[in-house]
Amino acid sequence: MIKGSNAIVTGSSRGIGRAIALHLARRGANVVVCCLSRVDAAEEVRERAEAMGVRAVVVQSDLATEEGARLVVERCVEELGGVDILVNNAGMSHLSPIQSMEDRDLERVLRVNLFSYFYMAKHCVADMLRRRVPGCVVNISSIMSMIGLAGGTAYAASKGGVTAFTVCLAREVARHGIRVNAIAPGYIETEMIGWMPEDYKAKIIPRIPMRRFGTGEEVARAVAFLVEDATYMTGQTLILDGGIMID
Repeated sequence: MIKGSNAIVTGSSRGIGRAIALHLARRGANVVVCCLSRVDAAEEVRERAEAMGVRAVVVQSDLATEEGARLVVERCVEELGGVDILVNNAGMSHLSPIQSMEDRDLERVLRVNLFSYFYMAKHCVADMLRRRVPGCVVNISSIMSMIGLAGGTAYAASKGGVTAFTVCLAREVARHGIRVNAIAPGYIETEMIGWMPEDYKAKIIPRIPMRRFGTGEEVARAVAFLVEDATYMTGQTLILDGGIMID
């Protein structure tokens, strides 16, 4: 299903999203690279994808608004012909004790991490239904919604919402041949955890049974599995955490 398909990967100018976009391109998918501000980084992803022989489009848009999400989907339809795969990956973190959390920060986290997933799925599913294709949606959640993180109430709540959203949407669209699953990564070596001092990282490693952080490429391979091989799986969250949840 990957080769020859059209995939939108949100938040794909860097980190996990970048790895996913390039992996899908390597497998033969045309890709829409989405970014909010890092257009130069997104263009670099586009160039690398096109060097693999596929088509790639960069769209700069704020997916925290429905209009921003609609713009991305419309560009994909106009330039590639339609959406077959949606990977909702756009995300941000904001650590703060709950008593210090400002309303604007709470709203931004929820809009980027949860609302954007809803908006993107809304317009992608509409296109899939219009074209009557067996599409696939993969939502990137987080194990923080399951194990918690001090100061991460807004982030964890948004990711918990992603898990619930995945289950409900999967039930809603399954009869149309559209599958919806999620991946809940643990600690992945990206800019998202770049704020961590080395001594703090050293304290986390012993909590991971595999004794290392994951890579963006490992998440990308899991996405490819859900898109191409997990043809009888929907409404599930695949945990990719090096064993933290079994410790």
